[in-house]
Amino acid sequence: MEDRNLFGRALDVDKRGRHSTFSSALKDALASLVREDNPFFNVVAERWKEIFPSSAAFPGRYENGYIILYVRSAPVLFSVRPRLKMMERTLAALPGAPKTVRLRLEVHSR
Repeated sequence: MEDRNLFGRALDVDKRGRHSTFSSALKDALASLVREDNPFFNVVAERWKEIFPSSAAFPGRYENGYIILYVRSAPVLFSVRPRLKMMERTLAALPGAPKTVRLRLEVHSR
């Protein structure tokens, strides 16, 4: 039986976020468990509370050149967003920082 919405039309399963095969779902799940190792990110993660003591965001992972900062909820995300450029400048001034520090926010509860 195919998925149908309330009006009886078949839904596109890709738009719903489902995987077409079990192997693609497993591959995606395993990829989310593997973390890129970046020495600069490790330093930032260790010193985060020292650098940004009152920040509601915290470093979660390093992925594709971005430091992903976790926040606990969407309202917190919107309160942290205006400070991202200042945070990028502060991190870029640290010793051993790459030329450009790029940050992204992601809602993630612990």
